[in-house]
Amino acid sequence: MPACQSSSPPAIAPGVYHHQLNLPQGPWVINVLEIDLPEAREAGISLRTTRADLAHGALEKTSALAGDAIAAVNGDFFYKDEPRTAGLQISKGQLLQLPQRRSAFVVTAEGQPLIEVFRFEAGLITTQSQMLPIHALNRKPAANGLSFYTRFGQGFLDSSRDQIGFQLQPLEQGAMANDTLAARVVQVCPVNADLELQEGQWLISAGVNYLQNTPISPGDTLQVYWLLPPAKIPLQEGIGGGPRLVRDGRVSIEYEQEGLDRNAPKFVFERHPRTAIGYTEDAETLFLITVDGRQPGYSEGMTLEELADFMLDKLAEYTRSGDNAYQALNLDGGGSTTMVVRQQVVNRPSDAPGEESVANALLVVDTSAAL
Repeated sequence: MPACQSSSPPAIAPGVYHHQLNLPQGPWVINVLEIDLPEAREAGISLRTTRADLAHGALEKTSALAGDAIAAVNGDFFYKDEPRTAGLQISKGQLLQLPQRRSAFVVTAEGQPLIEVFRFEAGLITTQSQMLPIHALNRKPAANGLSFYTRFGQGFLDSSRDQIGFQLQPLEQGAMANDTLAARVVQVCPVNADLELQEGQWLISAGVNYLQNTPISPGDTLQVYWLLPPAKIPLQEGIGGGPRLVRDGRVSIEYEQEGLDRNAPKFVFERHPRTAIGYTEDAETLFLITVDGRQPGYSEGMTLEELADFMLDKLAEYTRSGDNAYQALNLDGGGSTTMVVRQQVVNRPSDAPGEESVANALLVVDTSAAL
């Protein structure tokens, strides 16, 4: 029995196509956003991550996070009790959340997609060329360490109250993610209040046992670096997930390597709603995918292997490009699985109340339009 689908759907924006598939063998209802990256970039269309506002408890529905975006899908796993995302997030070149040992999807400053397990290396280079490592972002520093705070850290319970703080003013514009920027030390003083940093203000907070004679004085110009190897160039956007599903054109479900094996029997081998992202071997076509699930007779959901097999071997049958995914990554699924196209939720979320609130989302945006 053939799949039910619209043939050659019109573009919802230059280079952006929405396919809805009804595959009886699941049964599966699958929504696919196919993005011709060169065509989209030429038209001013790009990917962007966003996160829920602290005023909304740091959790919002994907449709609310999407706003006036062309399209969106839910993003990374998250902790409801804090709340915060589980892995890497980068937005407009700003590092919002550090990576874990799980795969993440990023877009470089040149607009190229990349899926990798990223590491974090950061620090200060003083006027005396001394290198001082930074181990935390928007989190209270260890007793002997340094933590870097931006305006995105304010409002959390771990606002810094430490003996030494270095307030910095960046001297140049640029991406924080995988870059080095110069900053001037505005003041050195104790940090004894909740953070109220504004755009363009940074704070380095030192732990209780950090050396008091650190050679940093007001007026100094420091170099501040944030590296995310194995990436070699600045990164513009990024969102975490896991595990990797497809590596270099082969199924590779890396849940054990990424520390996602605690709930492996249910998470990996049972059918659930899924959200995933992938791209072709030439990195010119991107796929955002949702699979509805937990709805018998309508859509059963997929195991991770079924999802990987579909992205690796079946996508080409249903997309304009005629290509499959060469690299692919699983994102948060279950009740979080949501796809929005032009302000409409186009899939059928699995939870009885409907769309679930999430911590962040990945958007397809027109950068020439106000969002």
